[in-house]
Amino acid sequence: MNINLLQRLLAVPTFSGREDAMVSFLIEHVEADPAKRGRVERDQFNNVYITKGKAEFYPCVAAHIDTVFPLGHVNVLRDNGTFIGMDDAGKRTGIGGDCKTGVHVCLELLEVFDNIKVALFASEEIGCVGAFNAASRFFDDVGYVIEFDCPSTGLMSYTSSGERLFENYGAFIRTAMRALQSNGVTRWQRHPYTDVMALRKRFKFSCLNIGSGYYNWHSSQEFVKLDDVRQAISTGMSLITDLGECSYPVNDLSGTPMVEVTGLIL
Repeated sequence: MNINLLQRLLAVPTFSGREDAMVSFLIEHVEADPAKRGRVERDQFNNVYITKGKAEFYPCVAAHIDTVFPLGHVNVLRDNGTFIGMDDAGKRTGIGGDCKTGVHVCLELLEVFDNIKVALFASEEIGCVGAFNAASRFFDDVGYVIEFDCPSTGLMSYTSSGERLFENYGAFIRTAMRALQSNGVTRWQRHPYTDVMALRKRFKFSCLNIGSGYYNWHSSQEFVKLDDVRQAISTGMSLITDLGECSYPVNDLSGTPMVEVTGLIL
């Protein structure tokens, strides 16, 4: 894992509707090595789209690039196995691990696979504005989407704002189960909104949303656990390897889930 990249990402100021600095950071990062990172574009909503390689159906990974914290300088410090934020007065402050850790996971996975797409959405925190307005053409050849916008580790969204993300006994979740279980993703929950909710409302493909290693989100005591970010990368690698470059549509939402689904996390 590129810890320096994660630390730099966490220091980029970004707020809902004011994501320009993050967009510029991401475009510069991809364009610095297109052979390893593909081609990048942005849209009028500040969504960032990356395409690498050529596939009939691409695996796609996703995260959002806005945070709830006002724009300003933050000192991102390593404290044993975590990153924390301090302002210039020496007080703890949030670092936007929700969802900059997810962005980092996506950038790491981008360099692992030859054929992959990355969707990084603006203004998730104010109603998934970017995802609801994302260019549909980008998703025409997407087979499935894995988002990294759950806190902690071992956690997965079964629903997002009541929207089911995959079929209970479909090929998608049956294929994904080995990678989920072997990487400790065993807690399925009903979660508030995130971008895959908007995507499922708009498109037919299956989605996942899993943990990416941030804690105490939306608070001054937020921190990022490095081992859990590494685990998210490992989980993403296993999932994409097993799911491959295939299409997994959602047609049947009947039946009961394969794993017990617990309560809502706020």
